[in-house]
Amino acid sequence: MSEPRPLIARRLRPGHWAALDAAAAALLGVGFSAAALLQGRAVTVPLLLAAWLPLSVRRLWPGPVLWWALATATLAGLAGESESFLVVAVALHMVALSQPRRPAVTALVASMLVIVVVGFRQPSWTQAMSLIVFAWLLIGLSWTVGMAVHEQRAHAAREIRQSARQAVTDERLRIARELHDVVAHSLSVITVRAGIANHVTETHPEEARRALALIEETGHAALADMRLVLGTLRRAPGPACRDGGIGGTGERRPLPGLADVSELAVGAEAAGVAVDLCIDPELAVSGGVGLAVYRIVQESLTNVIKHAAPTRCQVTVAPGEPGEVVVLVSDEGPSGPRPLIPNAQSGGNGLAGMWERAALCGGALSAGPRPGHGFVVEARLPTLAQ
Repeated sequence: MSEPRPLIARRLRPGHWAALDAAAAALLGVGFSAAALLQGRAVTVPLLLAAWLPLSVRRLWPGPVLWWALATATLAGLAGESESFLVVAVALHMVALSQPRRPAVTALVASMLVIVVVGFRQPSWTQAMSLIVFAWLLIGLSWTVGMAVHEQRAHAAREIRQSARQAVTDERLRIARELHDVVAHSLSVITVRAGIANHVTETHPEEARRALALIEETGHAALADMRLVLGTLRRAPGPACRDGGIGGTGERRPLPGLADVSELAVGAEAAGVAVDLCIDPELAVSGGVGLAVYRIVQESLTNVIKHAAPTRCQVTVAPGEPGEVVVLVSDEGPSGPRPLIPNAQSGGNGLAGMWERAALCGGALSAGPRPGHGFVVEARLPTLAQ
């Protein structure tokens, strides 16, 4: 289905508008000059032409054109052309449309004063007041319409700038979240195993070699994941819960999902966390939700490794309410405070990232100490990304 074409006014280019202004200025100048000739006021014809013809460039120089129009309209009015205020209304509209508020208000006041000067040249008080009131209404309407369009355009421009700034912020958060999720888990495992290798190098060299082999394996896996993230980030950005990826099109390695959660359990066990994993085999979720489940479990296990290892941990991924999947990660470690939000002292960004992932999928996440001991993270996500 084809999109509707924009209004003709939006399809016109600046050159088209300039041509329309020139044609209108010429027609109005000739028309009012012809009327003055027919009424025997040939002396005002040069003034009328001098007032109307410069309107052809009112878009290029709105201020100078207005002040010229005020001068020539005043002379034409004093010469008997009481309708000369019309040229002022046309020029004033462009000033209100294109200039800041202060110059526009100054132009309006000056135009009203010119109308008063021209009005009091009328033969009677009644005619003078009628002309002044009518002219004020006309130029006031012209100025108001121009200023309203000016404010609307300024508001639209501010909205665009704000949207652009928000898009940049969202993109930075998305990149930070992806990099954190990919790197933090592997680095936590590497750090734990490196500490073990350092302590048992002399007493248990075989255990130290196994720890170093695991560090090498985990490092290679983290490097591959990093290449995947950087490759997808170079493509067009897109929310992670929309299509199961980070964004972009074309061939790429599939991002992890529900089927890859078991690999996280293996890595956590190598870092001293015994994981009891329970995933409903009949559970079906979209690719984006599967990625969110994987990242939430990954970060939860990373927190267990950092704050509670060695310990036991229960990971459950099962259906909840209709159309909902529940992710539950609980450990038996100490129940003391753990960093829940990003801060400079703790460097904790993981739980904040999990909250953001859950929100992107239209779900919710809670995290906190268990009664007695341990820590629990619970996420409720729709099976289909919103």
